[in-house]
Amino acid sequence: MKILFLIPPALDNAPPAERIFGCNYGIYAQPNIFILYPATILKNKGYDVSCIDFTVGNKNMDFNKFCKENDFDIVIFYSVFLSKKTDLIARDMLHKSNSNQKFIFMATEPTASPDDFLDKDTIVIRGEPESRIAKIVEVLENKRGMGHLQDIPGISFLKEGKNIHQPGYEVIEDLDELPFPDRRLFNYREYYNPKLSLQPFTTIVASRGCSFNCNFCVPNSMDFSREIEFKRQNKMSKPPVRLRSPQNIIAECSMLKQAGYKSISFLDDQFVWGEKRTIEICQGIAPLKLEWSCLARADMLQDKAVVEAMASAGCKVVAMGIESFNQEIIDYVNKGCLVDKFYSAIKNLKKAGIEVELNILIGSSPLETKETIQKTFQEVIKLEPSYALFSVCTPFPYTKFNEKAKKEGWMVKPEYEAIDPIKESFISYPHLTKSDLEEAIRQMYLRYYFRPGYILKKICRFKNIKELSNKIKAARIILKYFVYKK
Repeated sequence: MKILFLIPPALDNAPPAERIFGCNYGIYAQPNIFILYPATILKNKGYDVSCIDFTVGNKNMDFNKFCKENDFDIVIFYSVFLSKKTDLIARDMLHKSNSNQKFIFMATEPTASPDDFLDKDTIVIRGEPESRIAKIVEVLENKRGMGHLQDIPGISFLKEGKNIHQPGYEVIEDLDELPFPDRRLFNYREYYNPKLSLQPFTTIVASRGCSFNCNFCVPNSMDFSREIEFKRQNKMSKPPVRLRSPQNIIAECSMLKQAGYKSISFLDDQFVWGEKRTIEICQGIAPLKLEWSCLARADMLQDKAVVEAMASAGCKVVAMGIESFNQEIIDYVNKGCLVDKFYSAIKNLKKAGIEVELNILIGSSPLETKETIQKTFQEVIKLEPSYALFSVCTPFPYTKFNEKAKKEGWMVKPEYEAIDPIKESFISYPHLTKSDLEEAIRQMYLRYYFRPGYILKKICRFKNIKELSNKIKAARIILKYFVYKK
């Protein structure tokens, strides 16, 4: 049986959606580790598995021709909010060419809105897919009919004209039991991270979930999928955090080193879970001489021993969700952190030689004003992080901010529709309009990244031609987004 994990080209007159975090159109392409887990499970069971990403090296391939010539038995989509239209168009194109083909959808958007994806030949896996993907394929392989799916929890399918939503899904308890993803399924040469200087490059996760309760938060797409389904099934706010053991992480990193990889991005929503665990991971991977990046909360970076261990282990960049330098706004969004911690975390990272990325989220509170936005931007300039990501707070479904924005009438439309929050706003306050927020973001990007001093500093730090090339690619996309108003 031939199985394809497909990332189609953009078919909806929008840029290709970024699918790892799932809430913007990507500036650079990273291999989607969340696709590779279920793909590896099926490959290990003997199925003929392929992964094709049309948004990178295959972008010049004729997708119409591909659809007509494809002979896969099952096509699997990893679909997020911004890719929904494209993925459904791609399914219909494939189906017209092969009426016997079956489809499986997974990730955030199918989990949140399974009814929108179902037809007689489509199955939706809600939440984490790994525990159920092989069982579904076995049913389809044996052509036993959709009715035989009724014993598989947490999936949705169409039976006798009725949408069936099977209950019973629970989060995966032991992440160490998952196989190491087979990264040969994607062409590693097509992916890069402009913040890391060495290649080949890949991605990795050391945990799933986050225990904090920021009211705007959209975690990575896998964690958000498990969170949406967990809330649906358990009537609780968040699923429990699950951590891979340090030994398991070190073993995978060792395998990556042997395979020739030189840099990796940890995609966990929060990498630093305690001093002992973090230092053990760092001590284990330090001899591998890998260059890596991660995301971490500022209040988890107060321990200098942890930060120094990360630096010694090859950590080059840490991204932190700062959101705002206004403590009242930070408290309003329930971030659970003091602004003073932002400054000390940045100081610790810089002292250890780790580059800093600050993620800024404007408009997350009605307390936001043009003055608070300007103050936050001035602080960013003063602190001189290596990178800054500016976004407008977006009322994504299944977030507390969505509930509040609906209730207060801050949303520009009654229901969320896919937008790109690094240049568009879906909210509008009486004193801070949609256009105000969009112009603020535009100005932030242009004023931050195209300062002569910033550009000169980056040029002086380039380690090789490939790093220069990757940064130029990212800069061109930023220019394309922001030089001209919509």
